[in-house]
Amino acid sequence: MRNDLNIADEFATMVAAKVVEILEEKGLVLADSASCSEDQQALSPTLYSINEVCERVRISKATLNRHRKCGYITPSCYVGRSPRFSEVDIDKYLRLFNSEK
Repeated sequence: MRNDLNIADEFATMVAAKVVEILEEKGLVLADSASCSEDQQALSPTLYSINEVCERVRISKATLNRHRKCGYITPSCYVGRSPRFSEVDIDKYLRLFNSEK
């Protein structure tokens, strides 16, 4: 029984290492920050709150919420219940409205 647990632990460790390797290759997870170059750290996404997006885009919270409901902008993720928007989300949103002018 003891031997079976050791084999299972070794297998789980190998699978976890492979998953992390694949995620790092795809850029979804950064390696240890100590081993990352400054370029890699600069590429890590910055997430913005609703207030920060409103300040950057110069719109009200009501407008942002209305545009979220319409699908013009969608959050990248949530921290608890608070939506967070990436730079890419904001750029897409701005391009959408700049192209209409």
